[in-house]
Amino acid sequence: MRRPLLLVAAVALVGTAAPAHADGMDDQFLAALQATGVTYPDPARAIAAGKWVCQAVGQGTQMVDVVRTVQDRNPGLREENAAKFAAIAATAYCPGALPHTSVANGPQ
Repeated sequence: MRRPLLLVAAVALVGTAAPAHADGMDDQFLAALQATGVTYPDPARAIAAGKWVCQAVGQGTQMVDVVRTVQDRNPGLREENAAKFAAIAATAYCPGALPHTSVANGPQ
């Protein structure tokens, strides 16, 4: 059974209200979460938490620590899904935060 992603605490870290309506990027973010099986009870809070991921990375927090925070704030969330959430958020909202990889050369 999948447990919903409870992002209330992560949203509190953001300190801003979530948008009333999702934009195109938000819609893509939510669709990507759904496609990978990461569930959430409130789309607006999931969007705000996704944007928090980029805010934290932008302030110098390592992605591994961001994943740990997402998981700590959502006890029912498995580490694998916390990592998926953070990666999907970074892909949607701050793709430059992700390391570039190549099959032949490994991480760049």
